Amino acid sequence: MRAMFSLFILATFNYSIFAQKYDNIWILGYNGVAPHPLQGGITFNFNPGQQFASEFDIPISMRSANACISNYEGDLVFYSNGIHIIDASHQIMENGDSLSLIQFTLQTYNFGLNVLQSVLILPDPGSDSLYYVFHEPVDFEPGGLNVFFPELAYSIVDMNKNNGLGAVVLKNEPLIIDTLETGKITACKHANGRDWWILVGEDEITSHLMYTLLLTPEGIINMGKQDIDPGVTFGKGSVGNAVFSPDGSKYIRHDLYFDPWNEIDIYDFDRCTGKLTHLENIVLNDTSFLYGGSAVSPDSRFLYAVTNKKLYQFDLWATNIEATKTLVGVYDGHLTDGFHSFFGTPQLGPDGKIYVASAVTDSVMHLINTPNQPGLMSYFTQHSVNLPNFNDKSIPNFPNYRLGPLDGSPCDTLGLDNHPMAGFTWFPDELAAAFSDNSYYRPETWAWDFGDGGSGSNERNPLHTFPEPGDYYVCLTVTNEYGSDTHCRWVAVDTVGVVGTRETWPARRVQILPNPASDYIHLVFDDWKAGSFVFQLSNLTGQAVRQWEVPNSGHGYSFNLSGISNGMYIWKIWVDGRPAGVGKLIISK
Repeated sequence: MRAMFSLFILATFNYSIFAQKYDNIWILGYNGVAPHPLQGGITFNFNPGQQFASEFDIPISMRSANACISNYEGDLVFYSNGIHIIDASHQIMENGDSLSLIQFTLQTYNFGLNVLQSVLILPDPGSDSLYYVFHEPVDFEPGGLNVFFPELAYSIVDMNKNNGLGAVVLKNEPLIIDTLETGKITACKHANGRDWWILVGEDEITSHLMYTLLLTPEGIINMGKQDIDPGVTFGKGSVGNAVFSPDGSKYIRHDLYFDPWNEIDIYDFDRCTGKLTHLENIVLNDTSFLYGGSAVSPDSRFLYAVTNKKLYQFDLWATNIEATKTLVGVYDGHLTDGFHSFFGTPQLGPDGKIYVASAVTDSVMHLINTPNQPGLMSYFTQHSVNLPNFNDKSIPNFPNYRLGPLDGSPCDTLGLDNHPMAGFTWFPDELAAAFSDNSYYRPETWAWDFGDGGSGSNERNPLHTFPEPGDYYVCLTVTNEYGSDTHCRWVAVDTVGVVGTRETWPARRVQILPNPASDYIHLVFDDWKAGSFVFQLSNLTGQAVRQWEVPNSGHGYSFNLSGISNGMYIWKIWVDGRPAGVGKLIISK
Protein backbone atom coordinates (compact mmCIF):
# COMPACT_ATOMS: atom_id res chain seq x y z
CA MET A 1 0.00 0.00 0.00
CA ARG A 2 1.46 3.37 -1.02
CA ALA A 3 -0.54 5.90 0.94
CA MET A 4 0.85 9.47 0.81
CA PHE A 5 2.20 10.70 4.12
CA SER A 6 3.81 13.95 5.04
CA LEU A 7 7.57 14.10 5.48
CA PHE A 8 7.04 14.72 9.17
CA ILE A 9 5.10 11.50 9.67
CA LEU A 10 7.57 9.48 7.62
CA ALA A 11 10.48 10.86 9.66
CA THR A 12 8.62 10.09 12.89
CA PHE A 13 8.02 6.49 11.86
CA ASN A 14 11.46 5.86 10.41
CA TYR A 15 13.42 5.35 13.61
CA SER A 16 11.09 2.76 15.10
CA ILE A 17 9.79 0.97 12.01
CA PHE A 18 12.79 0.37 9.81
CA ALA A 19 15.53 0.57 12.41
CA GLN A 20 17.31 -2.75 12.18
CA LYS A 21 20.04 -2.83 14.83
CA TYR A 22 18.15 -3.13 18.11
CA ASP A 23 19.75 -6.58 18.65
CA ASN A 24 23.29 -5.78 17.44
CA ILE A 25 24.77 -5.90 20.96
CA TRP A 26 24.35 -8.97 23.16
CA ILE A 27 25.36 -8.89 26.83
CA LEU A 28 26.28 -12.08 28.66
CA GLY A 29 28.38 -12.68 31.74
CA TYR A 30 28.96 -14.34 35.06
CA ASN A 31 29.57 -12.63 38.38
CA GLY A 32 29.76 -15.45 40.90
CA VAL A 33 30.33 -15.50 44.63
CA ALA A 34 33.79 -17.05 44.44
CA PRO A 35 36.45 -15.34 42.28
CA HIS A 36 37.28 -17.11 39.02
CA PRO A 37 39.65 -16.23 36.14
CA LEU A 38 36.73 -16.34 33.70
CA GLN A 39 34.37 -14.22 35.80
CA GLY A 40 33.13 -11.07 34.08
CA GLY A 41 30.97 -9.68 31.30
CA ILE A 42 30.86 -10.65 27.62
CA THR A 43 29.82 -8.43 24.73
CA PHE A 44 28.79 -9.84 21.35
CA ASN A 45 29.07 -6.99 18.85
CA PHE A 46 27.42 -7.67 15.48
CA ASN A 47 28.21 -4.23 14.06
CA PRO A 48 30.45 -4.36 10.95
CA GLY A 49 34.17 -4.01 11.53
CA GLN A 50 33.96 -4.51 15.30
CA GLN A 51 35.62 -7.16 17.45
CA PHE A 52 32.89 -9.76 17.90
CA ALA A 53 33.48 -11.08 21.43
CA SER A 54 35.06 -8.93 24.13
CA GLU A 55 35.05 -8.81 27.93
CA PHE A 56 34.29 -6.15 30.53
CA ASP A 57 33.61 -5.80 34.27
CA ILE A 58 29.94 -6.60 34.78
CA PRO A 59 28.20 -5.57 38.03
CA ILE A 60 25.62 -8.39 37.91
CA SER A 61 25.18 -11.91 36.57
CA MET A 62 23.21 -12.59 33.41
CA ARG A 63 21.40 -15.87 33.88
CA SER A 64 18.41 -17.34 32.04
CA ALA A 65 16.60 -14.00 32.29
CA ASN A 66 18.37 -11.85 29.70
CA ALA A 67 17.15 -8.91 27.64
CA CYS A 68 19.27 -6.30 25.82
CA ILE A 69 18.47 -3.36 23.57
CA SER A 70 20.57 -1.24 21.22
CA ASN A 71 19.50 1.91 19.42
CA TYR A 72 18.75 2.06 15.70
CA GLU A 73 22.44 2.71 15.03
CA GLY A 74 23.51 -0.46 16.86
CA ASP A 75 24.90 1.14 20.05
CA LEU A 76 24.10 -0.46 23.40
CA VAL A 77 21.32 1.31 25.31
CA PHE A 78 20.74 -0.93 28.36
CA TYR A 79 20.20 -4.53 29.45
CA SER A 80 18.46 -6.47 32.23
CA ASN A 81 18.69 -9.78 34.09
CA GLY A 82 15.06 -9.56 35.22
CA ILE A 83 15.95 -7.88 38.53
CA HIS A 84 18.24 -4.99 37.55
CA ILE A 85 18.40 -2.62 34.58
CA ILE A 86 21.99 -1.75 33.64
CA ASP A 87 22.90 1.26 31.49
CA ALA A 88 25.47 1.48 28.67
CA SER A 89 28.24 2.39 31.15
CA HIS A 90 27.56 -0.94 32.91
CA GLN A 91 26.15 0.68 36.04
CA ILE A 92 22.71 0.14 37.56
CA MET A 93 20.44 2.70 35.92
CA GLU A 94 18.73 5.35 38.04
CA ASN A 95 15.75 3.62 39.69
CA GLY A 96 16.79 0.46 37.82
CA ASP A 97 17.05 -1.92 40.77
CA SER A 98 14.46 -4.24 42.32
CA LEU A 99 12.25 -5.18 39.38
CA SER A 100 9.27 -7.17 40.71
CA LEU A 101 11.09 -7.81 43.96
CA ILE A 102 9.01 -10.37 45.87
CA GLN A 103 9.91 -13.59 47.68
CA PHE A 104 11.78 -15.92 45.28
CA THR A 105 12.99 -12.99 43.21
CA LEU A 106 14.49 -11.48 46.35
CA GLN A 107 16.53 -14.63 46.96
CA THR A 108 18.16 -14.28 43.53
CA TYR A 109 18.71 -10.51 43.84
CA ASN A 110 22.50 -10.65 43.49
CA PHE A 111 22.58 -13.19 40.68
CA GLY A 112 19.69 -12.49 38.31
CA LEU A 113 16.45 -14.33 37.70
CA ASN A 114 17.02 -17.89 36.48
CA VAL A 115 13.86 -18.06 34.37
CA LEU A 116 14.11 -18.13 30.59
CA GLN A 117 12.24 -15.36 28.72
CA SER A 118 10.99 -13.72 31.90
CA VAL A 119 12.09 -10.27 30.69
CA LEU A 120 11.68 -8.57 27.29
CA ILE A 121 12.52 -5.05 26.03
CA LEU A 122 10.59 -3.29 23.26
CA PRO A 123 11.05 0.22 21.87
CA ASP A 124 8.04 2.51 22.24
CA PRO A 125 6.43 2.60 18.75
CA GLY A 126 5.75 6.32 19.17
CA SER A 127 9.06 7.53 20.60
CA ASP A 128 12.78 7.38 19.90
CA SER A 129 13.69 7.70 23.59
CA LEU A 130 11.24 5.48 25.52
CA TYR A 131 11.49 1.72 26.02
CA TYR A 132 9.14 -0.78 27.66
CA VAL A 133 10.56 -3.54 29.87
CA PHE A 134 8.12 -6.44 30.41
CA HIS A 135 8.98 -8.69 33.36
CA GLU A 136 7.53 -11.42 35.57
CA PRO A 137 8.04 -11.63 39.35
CA VAL A 138 8.42 -15.04 40.98
CA ASP A 139 6.80 -15.99 44.28
CA PHE A 140 6.46 -19.06 46.50
CA GLU A 141 3.22 -21.04 46.65
CA PRO A 142 1.72 -21.57 50.14
CA GLY A 143 3.99 -23.93 52.01
CA GLY A 144 7.06 -22.61 50.23
CA LEU A 145 7.69 -25.73 48.12
CA ASN A 146 6.97 -24.49 44.62
CA VAL A 147 7.32 -21.18 42.82
CA PHE A 148 4.74 -19.48 40.63
CA PHE A 149 4.36 -16.35 38.53
CA PRO A 150 1.56 -14.19 39.90
CA GLU A 151 1.59 -11.36 37.36
CA LEU A 152 3.09 -9.63 34.36
CA ALA A 153 4.44 -6.16 35.04
CA TYR A 154 6.17 -3.50 33.01
CA SER A 155 8.57 -0.62 33.53
CA ILE A 156 9.43 2.33 31.26
CA VAL A 157 12.92 3.67 30.58
CA ASP A 158 13.45 7.24 29.35
CA MET A 159 16.82 7.59 27.58
CA ASN A 160 16.64 11.39 27.62
CA LYS A 161 17.53 11.28 31.33
CA ASN A 162 21.05 11.42 32.80
CA ASN A 163 22.80 12.71 29.69
CA GLY A 164 21.68 9.77 27.60
CA LEU A 165 22.32 7.00 30.14
CA GLY A 166 18.60 6.85 30.93
CA ALA A 167 16.42 6.41 33.99
CA VAL A 168 13.48 4.19 34.91
CA VAL A 169 10.54 6.61 35.05
CA LEU A 170 7.84 4.01 35.74
CA LYS A 171 8.56 0.73 37.56
CA ASN A 172 6.76 -2.48 38.47
CA GLU A 173 3.44 -1.40 36.99
CA PRO A 174 1.04 -4.42 37.11
CA LEU A 175 -0.30 -5.40 33.72
CA ILE A 176 -1.86 -8.85 34.25
CA ILE A 177 -2.78 -10.19 37.70
CA ASP A 178 -3.09 -13.94 37.19
CA THR A 179 -1.04 -17.10 37.64
CA LEU A 180 1.04 -17.13 34.47
CA GLU A 181 3.22 -19.76 32.89
CA THR A 182 6.99 -19.86 33.37
CA GLY A 183 8.55 -17.08 31.28
CA LYS A 184 7.96 -17.39 27.52
CA ILE A 185 7.32 -13.64 27.13
CA THR A 186 7.72 -12.98 23.42
CA ALA A 187 6.56 -10.47 20.81
CA CYS A 188 5.88 -9.99 17.10
CA LYS A 189 5.34 -6.93 14.93
CA HIS A 190 1.73 -6.08 14.12
CA ALA A 191 0.81 -6.28 10.44
CA ASN A 192 0.91 -2.47 10.26
CA GLY A 193 4.70 -2.71 10.70
CA ARG A 194 4.77 -0.44 13.75
CA ASP A 195 2.95 -1.86 16.78
CA TRP A 196 3.84 -4.98 18.79
CA TRP A 197 1.88 -8.07 19.80
CA ILE A 198 2.99 -9.55 23.16
CA LEU A 199 1.85 -13.07 24.11
CA VAL A 200 1.86 -14.65 27.60
CA GLY A 201 0.12 -17.88 28.57
CA GLU A 202 -2.00 -18.59 31.64
CA ASP A 203 -0.63 -21.32 33.90
CA GLU A 204 -3.32 -23.65 35.13
CA ILE A 205 -3.42 -27.44 35.01
CA THR A 206 -6.13 -27.43 32.33
CA SER A 207 -5.44 -24.02 30.78
CA HIS A 208 -5.28 -23.41 27.06
CA LEU A 209 -5.72 -19.66 27.33
CA MET A 210 -3.31 -17.04 26.01
CA TYR A 211 -3.16 -13.37 27.02
CA THR A 212 -2.72 -11.11 23.99
CA LEU A 213 -1.40 -7.57 24.43
CA LEU A 214 -0.83 -4.82 21.87
CA LEU A 215 1.82 -2.11 22.33
CA THR A 216 0.95 1.05 20.38
CA PRO A 217 2.11 4.69 20.46
CA GLU A 218 -0.80 5.28 22.87
CA GLY A 219 0.35 2.57 25.30
CA ILE A 220 -0.50 -1.07 26.08
CA ILE A 221 -3.87 -2.54 25.21
CA ASN A 222 -4.89 -5.78 26.93
CA MET A 223 -6.89 -7.69 24.30
CA GLY A 224 -7.88 -10.34 26.85
CA LYS A 225 -7.47 -14.11 26.70
CA GLN A 226 -7.93 -16.24 23.62
CA ASP A 227 -8.74 -19.95 23.70
CA ILE A 228 -6.12 -21.30 21.34
CA ASP A 229 -7.15 -24.98 21.35
CA PRO A 230 -9.16 -27.06 23.85
CA GLY A 231 -6.82 -30.01 23.17
CA VAL A 232 -3.68 -28.11 24.12
CA THR A 233 -2.67 -27.15 27.63
CA PHE A 234 0.45 -25.36 28.70
CA GLY A 235 2.15 -24.41 31.86
CA LYS A 236 2.03 -27.70 33.77
CA GLY A 237 5.31 -26.78 35.47
CA SER A 238 7.27 -26.56 32.23
CA VAL A 239 10.04 -24.17 31.30
CA GLY A 240 11.32 -23.57 27.77
CA ASN A 241 10.87 -20.84 25.22
CA ALA A 242 8.39 -19.40 22.74
CA VAL A 243 9.37 -17.86 19.40
CA PHE A 244 7.79 -16.40 16.31
CA SER A 245 9.10 -17.25 12.88
CA PRO A 246 10.97 -14.22 11.43
CA ASP A 247 8.09 -13.52 9.01
CA GLY A 248 5.59 -13.58 11.89
CA SER A 249 3.42 -16.30 10.35
CA LYS A 250 4.16 -19.02 12.92
CA TYR A 251 4.27 -19.14 16.73
CA ILE A 252 6.20 -22.00 18.34
CA ARG A 253 6.20 -23.04 22.00
CA HIS A 254 8.82 -25.49 23.25
CA ASP A 255 7.88 -26.86 26.69
CA LEU A 256 10.58 -28.60 28.71
CA TYR A 257 9.67 -30.90 31.59
CA PHE A 258 11.69 -33.19 33.82
CA ASP A 259 13.12 -36.07 31.81
CA PRO A 260 12.43 -37.64 29.47
CA TRP A 261 9.72 -35.39 28.07
CA ASN A 262 9.52 -32.19 26.08
CA GLU A 263 7.09 -31.10 23.43
CA ILE A 264 6.57 -28.47 20.76
CA ASP A 265 3.32 -26.82 19.71
CA ILE A 266 3.16 -25.00 16.37
CA TYR A 267 0.54 -22.37 15.50
CA ASP A 268 -0.41 -20.14 12.63
CA PHE A 269 -0.39 -16.50 13.73
CA ASP A 270 -2.57 -13.72 12.31
CA ARG A 271 -0.54 -10.51 12.52
CA CYS A 272 -3.68 -8.40 12.02
CA THR A 273 -5.80 -9.87 14.81
CA GLY A 274 -3.24 -11.53 17.08
CA LYS A 275 -5.15 -14.82 16.83
CA LEU A 276 -3.49 -18.25 17.01
CA THR A 277 -4.57 -21.42 15.22
CA HIS A 278 -3.03 -24.69 16.41
CA LEU A 279 -1.35 -26.81 13.71
CA GLU A 280 0.68 -29.61 15.29
CA ASN A 281 1.91 -31.03 18.58
CA ILE A 282 5.29 -32.79 18.47
CA VAL A 283 6.57 -34.84 21.39
CA LEU A 284 10.33 -35.34 21.82
CA ASN A 285 11.23 -38.09 24.27
CA ASP A 286 14.75 -36.76 24.73
CA THR A 287 16.79 -35.66 27.70
CA SER A 288 16.32 -31.97 28.41
CA PHE A 289 17.25 -31.28 32.07
CA LEU A 290 15.05 -28.19 31.64
CA TYR A 291 17.43 -26.53 29.17
CA GLY A 292 16.86 -26.28 25.43
CA GLY A 293 14.29 -24.60 23.23
CA SER A 294 13.54 -23.69 19.63
CA ALA A 295 14.59 -21.18 16.97
CA VAL A 296 13.56 -20.61 13.35
CA SER A 297 15.74 -20.00 10.28
CA PRO A 298 15.85 -16.49 8.74
CA ASP A 299 13.70 -17.58 5.78
CA SER A 300 11.08 -18.91 8.26
CA ARG A 301 11.21 -22.42 6.81
CA PHE A 302 13.19 -24.56 9.24
CA LEU A 303 12.44 -25.04 12.92
CA TYR A 304 15.39 -26.08 15.08
CA ALA A 305 14.48 -27.93 18.28
CA VAL A 306 17.27 -28.19 20.86
CA THR A 307 17.32 -30.81 23.59
CA ASN A 308 20.14 -31.46 26.03
CA LYS A 309 22.16 -33.67 23.66
CA LYS A 310 20.42 -33.47 20.29
CA LEU A 311 19.45 -30.91 17.67
CA TYR A 312 16.54 -31.55 15.29
CA GLN A 313 15.35 -29.74 12.18
CA PHE A 314 11.70 -29.59 11.04
CA ASP A 315 10.27 -28.13 7.82
CA LEU A 316 7.54 -25.63 8.73
CA TRP A 317 6.43 -25.45 5.08
CA ALA A 318 5.50 -29.16 5.00
CA THR A 319 1.95 -30.44 5.30
CA ASN A 320 3.06 -32.87 8.02
CA ILE A 321 5.75 -31.02 9.95
CA GLU A 322 6.52 -33.86 12.37
CA ALA A 323 7.28 -36.22 9.46
CA THR A 324 10.19 -33.98 8.40
CA LYS A 325 12.08 -34.50 11.68
CA THR A 326 15.81 -34.63 10.88
CA LEU A 327 18.65 -35.12 13.34
CA VAL A 328 21.36 -32.55 12.55
CA GLY A 329 23.48 -32.64 15.70
CA VAL A 330 24.43 -34.98 18.56
CA TYR A 331 26.50 -33.82 21.54
CA ASP A 332 30.14 -34.83 20.99
CA GLY A 333 31.19 -35.09 24.63
CA HIS A 334 33.13 -31.82 24.80
CA LEU A 335 34.14 -30.72 28.31
CA THR A 336 34.97 -27.25 29.65
CA ASP A 337 36.73 -27.29 33.04
CA GLY A 338 35.40 -30.81 33.50
CA PHE A 339 31.76 -29.89 32.75
CA HIS A 340 29.76 -31.16 29.77
CA SER A 341 28.94 -28.48 27.20
CA PHE A 342 25.40 -29.74 26.73
CA PHE A 343 23.05 -27.86 24.41
CA GLY A 344 20.93 -25.07 25.89
CA THR A 345 18.74 -22.27 24.55
CA PRO A 346 19.02 -21.09 20.91
CA GLN A 347 18.63 -17.55 19.56
CA LEU A 348 18.71 -16.27 15.96
CA GLY A 349 21.39 -13.61 15.59
CA PRO A 350 21.27 -10.51 13.39
CA ASP A 351 23.97 -12.14 11.22
CA GLY A 352 21.58 -14.92 10.20
CA LYS A 353 23.22 -17.63 12.34
CA ILE A 354 21.58 -19.40 15.27
CA TYR A 355 23.59 -19.31 18.51
CA VAL A 356 23.05 -22.08 21.06
CA ALA A 357 24.08 -21.43 24.66
CA SER A 358 25.49 -24.28 26.71
CA ALA A 359 23.23 -25.80 29.35
CA VAL A 360 25.97 -25.26 31.96
CA THR A 361 28.13 -22.33 33.03
CA ASP A 362 30.57 -22.46 30.13
CA SER A 363 33.07 -20.53 28.02
CA VAL A 364 31.80 -21.82 24.66
CA MET A 365 28.64 -21.70 22.56
CA HIS A 366 27.41 -23.81 19.66
CA LEU A 367 26.41 -22.46 16.25
CA ILE A 368 24.09 -23.26 13.33
CA ASN A 369 25.99 -21.57 10.51
CA THR A 370 23.61 -21.77 7.52
CA PRO A 371 20.17 -22.38 9.06
CA ASN A 372 18.26 -21.90 5.77
CA GLN A 373 19.89 -25.04 4.38
CA PRO A 374 18.27 -28.47 4.85
CA GLY A 375 19.67 -31.19 7.08
CA LEU A 376 23.40 -31.41 7.61
CA MET A 377 23.94 -28.56 5.13
CA SER A 378 22.88 -26.25 7.98
CA TYR A 379 26.38 -26.93 9.36
CA PHE A 380 25.94 -27.19 13.11
CA THR A 381 29.35 -26.66 14.74
CA GLN A 382 29.68 -27.52 18.42
CA HIS A 383 31.65 -25.39 20.92
CA SER A 384 32.79 -23.25 17.96
CA VAL A 385 32.18 -19.87 19.60
CA ASN A 386 34.89 -19.21 22.19
CA LEU A 387 33.95 -16.80 24.98
CA PRO A 388 36.42 -14.67 26.95
CA ASN A 389 34.50 -15.32 30.19
CA PHE A 390 31.94 -17.75 31.57
CA ASN A 391 28.35 -17.57 30.37
CA ASP A 392 25.78 -18.83 32.87
CA LYS A 393 23.43 -20.62 30.43
CA SER A 394 22.25 -17.21 29.25
CA ILE A 395 21.19 -15.88 25.86
CA PRO A 396 19.19 -12.69 25.13
CA ASN A 397 15.45 -12.75 24.49
CA PHE A 398 14.89 -10.89 21.19
CA PRO A 399 11.91 -10.55 18.85
CA ASN A 400 12.47 -9.88 15.13
CA TYR A 401 12.97 -6.12 15.04
CA ARG A 402 13.37 -6.21 11.22
CA LEU A 403 9.82 -7.21 10.32
CA GLY A 404 7.92 -4.69 8.22
CA PRO A 405 4.20 -4.39 7.39
CA LEU A 406 2.21 -7.25 5.89
CA ASP A 407 1.74 -5.70 2.45
CA GLY A 408 -1.81 -5.90 1.11
CA SER A 409 -3.37 -7.06 4.38
CA PRO A 410 -6.38 -5.24 5.89
CA CYS A 411 -3.98 -3.91 8.56
CA ASP A 412 -1.50 -2.37 6.10
CA THR A 413 -2.82 1.09 6.90
CA LEU A 414 0.21 3.26 7.68
CA GLY A 415 1.66 3.70 4.20
CA LEU A 416 4.90 1.90 5.11
CA ASP A 417 6.73 -0.02 2.39
CA ASN A 418 9.12 -2.97 2.71
CA HIS A 419 12.36 -1.74 1.18
CA PRO A 420 14.54 -4.90 1.14
CA MET A 421 17.89 -5.08 2.92
CA ALA A 422 20.37 -7.75 1.77
CA GLY A 423 22.48 -10.02 3.95
CA PHE A 424 23.78 -13.58 3.99
CA THR A 425 25.89 -16.07 5.88
CA TRP A 426 27.97 -18.92 4.51
CA PHE A 427 29.99 -21.98 5.48
CA PRO A 428 32.86 -23.52 3.45
CA ASP A 429 33.38 -27.21 2.71
CA GLU A 430 36.63 -27.51 0.74
CA LEU A 431 35.95 -25.74 -2.59
CA ALA A 432 32.20 -25.68 -2.03
CA ALA A 433 30.20 -23.29 0.14
CA ALA A 434 26.64 -23.30 1.45
CA PHE A 435 24.95 -19.89 1.47
CA SER A 436 22.03 -18.84 3.66
CA ASP A 437 20.04 -15.71 2.83
CA ASN A 438 19.59 -13.30 5.74
CA SER A 439 17.77 -10.47 3.94
CA TYR A 440 14.93 -8.52 5.50
CA TYR A 441 11.81 -6.56 4.51
CA ARG A 442 10.29 -9.09 2.09
CA PRO A 443 12.77 -9.62 -0.75
CA GLU A 444 11.20 -11.37 -3.74
CA THR A 445 14.19 -12.04 -6.02
CA TRP A 446 17.80 -12.95 -5.32
CA ALA A 447 20.82 -12.43 -7.57
CA TRP A 448 24.20 -13.86 -6.51
CA ASP A 449 27.59 -12.96 -7.93
CA PHE A 450 30.17 -15.38 -6.50
CA GLY A 451 33.16 -13.33 -7.66
CA ASP A 452 34.70 -16.19 -9.66
CA GLY A 453 33.62 -15.17 -13.15
CA GLY A 454 30.78 -17.70 -13.25
CA SER A 455 27.13 -17.21 -14.00
CA GLY A 456 25.95 -16.66 -10.41
CA SER A 457 22.60 -17.89 -9.10
CA ASN A 458 19.00 -16.75 -8.61
CA GLU A 459 18.29 -19.23 -5.80
CA ARG A 460 17.59 -17.92 -2.35
CA ASN A 461 19.97 -20.30 -0.57
CA PRO A 462 22.41 -21.66 -3.16
CA LEU A 463 25.25 -24.15 -2.94
CA HIS A 464 28.27 -23.12 -4.99
CA THR A 465 31.59 -24.72 -5.92
CA PHE A 466 34.50 -22.37 -6.58
CA PRO A 467 37.14 -23.13 -9.21
CA GLU A 468 40.16 -22.99 -6.88
CA PRO A 469 41.14 -22.10 -3.31
CA GLY A 470 41.21 -18.46 -2.32
CA ASP A 471 39.17 -15.41 -1.32
CA TYR A 472 36.14 -14.45 -3.41
CA TYR A 473 34.15 -11.24 -3.19
CA VAL A 474 30.56 -12.54 -3.10
CA CYS A 475 27.63 -10.17 -3.59
CA LEU A 476 23.90 -10.72 -3.07
CA THR A 477 21.32 -8.34 -4.57
CA VAL A 478 17.71 -8.63 -3.36
CA THR A 479 14.76 -6.90 -4.97
CA ASN A 480 11.04 -6.33 -4.57
CA GLU A 481 8.59 -3.81 -6.05
CA TYR A 482 9.85 -1.06 -3.72
CA GLY A 483 13.56 -1.26 -4.47
CA SER A 484 16.74 -3.33 -4.22
CA ASP A 485 19.79 -3.66 -2.00
CA THR A 486 23.23 -5.30 -2.34
CA HIS A 487 25.44 -6.83 0.33
CA CYS A 488 29.01 -8.03 -0.39
CA ARG A 489 31.61 -9.82 1.70
CA TRP A 490 34.82 -11.81 1.26
CA VAL A 491 34.35 -15.58 1.27
CA ALA A 492 37.37 -17.85 1.85
CA VAL A 493 37.30 -21.44 0.56
CA ASP A 494 39.72 -24.34 1.11
CA THR A 495 42.08 -22.25 3.18
CA VAL A 496 43.88 -25.09 5.00
CA GLY A 497 47.58 -24.44 4.49
CA VAL A 498 46.87 -22.24 1.48
CA VAL A 499 47.89 -18.66 0.78
CA GLY A 500 45.08 -17.21 -1.31
CA THR A 501 46.07 -15.07 -4.29
CA ARG A 502 44.54 -13.37 -7.32
CA GLU A 503 45.79 -13.74 -10.88
CA THR A 504 46.11 -9.95 -10.89
CA TRP A 505 47.98 -10.03 -7.57
CA PRO A 506 51.47 -11.54 -7.83
CA ALA A 507 51.99 -14.67 -5.76
CA ARG A 508 53.78 -13.71 -2.55
CA ARG A 509 54.58 -15.91 0.38
CA VAL A 510 53.52 -14.84 3.89
CA GLN A 511 54.72 -16.90 6.82
CA ILE A 512 53.03 -16.99 10.25
CA LEU A 513 55.50 -18.08 12.93
CA PRO A 514 55.10 -19.99 15.15
CA ASN A 515 51.99 -22.00 14.29
CA PRO A 516 50.64 -23.21 16.74
CA ALA A 517 51.29 -20.03 18.72
CA SER A 518 50.81 -18.99 22.33
CA ASP A 519 51.67 -15.39 23.23
CA TYR A 520 52.96 -13.83 19.99
CA ILE A 521 53.03 -14.45 16.27
CA HIS A 522 55.43 -13.07 13.71
CA LEU A 523 54.54 -12.25 10.10
CA VAL A 524 57.40 -12.67 7.65
CA PHE A 525 57.02 -11.37 4.09
CA ASP A 526 59.45 -13.47 2.02
CA ASP A 527 61.33 -11.74 -0.80
CA TRP A 528 59.24 -8.60 -0.79
CA LYS A 529 58.50 -5.59 1.36
CA ALA A 530 54.92 -4.86 2.38
CA GLY A 531 53.57 -1.34 2.61
CA SER A 532 50.57 -0.53 4.80
CA PHE A 533 48.56 -3.63 5.58
CA VAL A 534 45.66 -4.99 7.64
CA PHE A 535 46.02 -8.28 9.49
CA GLN A 536 42.87 -9.94 10.84
CA LEU A 537 42.08 -13.04 12.88
CA SER A 538 38.57 -14.52 12.57
CA ASN A 539 36.98 -17.55 14.17
CA LEU A 540 35.84 -20.46 12.00
CA THR A 541 32.41 -18.87 11.55
CA GLY A 542 33.90 -15.78 9.90
CA GLN A 543 33.57 -13.38 12.84
CA ALA A 544 36.58 -11.10 13.40
CA VAL A 545 38.14 -11.47 16.87
CA ARG A 546 41.13 -9.14 16.43
CA GLN A 547 42.37 -6.80 13.72
CA TRP A 548 45.60 -4.80 13.40
CA GLU A 549 46.28 -1.97 10.98
CA VAL A 550 49.98 -1.37 10.23
CA PRO A 551 51.03 1.75 8.30
CA ASN A 552 54.42 0.36 7.16
CA SER A 553 55.77 -3.06 8.04
CA GLY A 554 59.07 -3.56 6.28
CA HIS A 555 59.71 -7.28 5.93
CA GLY A 556 57.97 -8.45 9.09
CA TYR A 557 55.89 -7.63 12.13
CA SER A 558 54.93 -9.18 15.51
CA PHE A 559 51.48 -9.33 17.13
CA ASN A 560 50.48 -9.86 20.76
CA LEU A 561 47.82 -12.58 21.20
CA SER A 562 46.85 -11.72 24.78
CA GLY A 563 43.13 -11.94 25.40
CA ILE A 564 42.49 -14.32 22.51
CA SER A 565 41.16 -17.74 23.53
CA ASN A 566 42.66 -21.06 22.52
CA GLY A 567 41.34 -22.48 19.27
CA MET A 568 41.69 -22.46 15.50
CA TYR A 569 41.39 -19.17 13.61
CA ILE A 570 41.43 -17.91 10.03
CA TRP A 571 44.08 -15.26 9.34
CA LYS A 572 43.77 -12.84 6.44
CA ILE A 573 46.03 -10.07 5.23
CA TRP A 574 45.27 -7.13 2.97
CA VAL A 575 48.12 -5.03 1.56
CA ASP A 576 47.11 -1.59 0.30
CA GLY A 577 43.49 -2.73 0.41
CA ARG A 578 44.01 -5.87 -1.70
CA PRO A 579 43.99 -9.50 -0.43
CA ALA A 580 47.51 -10.90 -0.11
CA GLY A 581 47.10 -14.07 1.94
CA VAL A 582 44.84 -16.29 3.97
CA GLY A 583 45.40 -19.37 6.14
CA LYS A 584 44.74 -21.01 9.49
CA LEU A 585 46.35 -20.33 12.86
CA ILE A 586 46.13 -22.48 15.99
CA ILE A 587 46.43 -20.72 19.35
CA SER A 588 47.39 -22.96 22.27
CA LYS A 589 48.51 -21.39 25.54
